[in-house]
Amino acid sequence: MDDVKNMEAMETGERETMEAAAEAETGEDNQEEQEISLVLKFRKPYLFDSREYTEVDLSGLEDATAKDLEAVGRIMEKKVKGTNPATMEMTMDYTQLLANRITGLPLEFFKNLPAREAMTLKTTVVGFLYGGDGDN
Repeated sequence: MDDVKNMEAMETGERETMEAAAEAETGEDNQEEQEISLVLKFRKPYLFDSREYTEVDLSGLEDATAKDLEAVGRIMEKKVKGTNPATMEMTMDYTQLLANRITGLPLEFFKNLPAREAMTLKTTVVGFLYGGDGDN
């Protein structure tokens, strides 16, 4: 009987070890996916200023500071009177301004994105700010 209990304990321990390894592996994969999700790949080439773009790299979000967010917030308050400060980072204008700031691309680049790409930009930036992977 003790042998059966020992085998069950070993199986439980092995299962827990395997689950922990799977979680660690999943965590690494999720981290890679998050990094990858910060490169916004366009569904079709986007022509801006006589140059064709197939993607935009938003990985600069990783280095953004509270100072950057505050600066974009101040621009938003001047640009859109009556903006709710509690939710302004969820607006298209805010995400475009922040993308402009972190990529160095002109604001018009983001203003002229096709609608679907603009929504993906917004989802990616807001998802990143709130700790998601950009897919939520």
